[in-house]
Amino acid sequence: MDVLDYGCGTGLLSLFLLPHVRSITGADSSAGMLDVLRQKIARMHLDNVKLMKLDCENDPPPENRFHMVATAMTMHHVRDIDKVLEAFHELLRPGGVLCVADLDTEPGTFHPADAAETVHHHGFDRNQLKALLADYGFVHTQDFTAHTIRKETEQGHVGHFPVFLVVARKSA
Repeated sequence: MDVLDYGCGTGLLSLFLLPHVRSITGADSSAGMLDVLRQKIARMHLDNVKLMKLDCENDPPPENRFHMVATAMTMHHVRDIDKVLEAFHELLRPGGVLCVADLDTEPGTFHPADAAETVHHHGFDRNQLKALLADYGFVHTQDFTAHTIRKETEQGHVGHFPVFLVVARKSA
């Protein structure tokens, strides 16, 4: 498989998936994050990882098409979910798989208050996200609880924040 890791950051998901796929394209809107991943790729002498500066809210989708688009903990930072889901659909080959991991709806305590400028959603309702994916032509949508993040909030409480994985297929 050729995989696009959207919002790849420093490459945690990209490098985890790499042994299981033919190639990874790490895409992020942050040049700084891509630089960190570029250094990791050089240190590890990897030749099947490419990098791309990409902001699906503002940039046209590149020509490349992928078997899978994966994104982890990125979507709550996206203002225009519709535009990004439309881009994901376009970036996938027919029958390709979309994997979205992000926060379940939460009361706004996962991020500190000063992150409000970059946090546009306090998680997502899985059923609403699956309905939206259907509107964009995705089928066979499933959701799972992939992980629960346990962290102290600004209020001094320990919060438990479920992370879902929604998997859908682009219709052929």
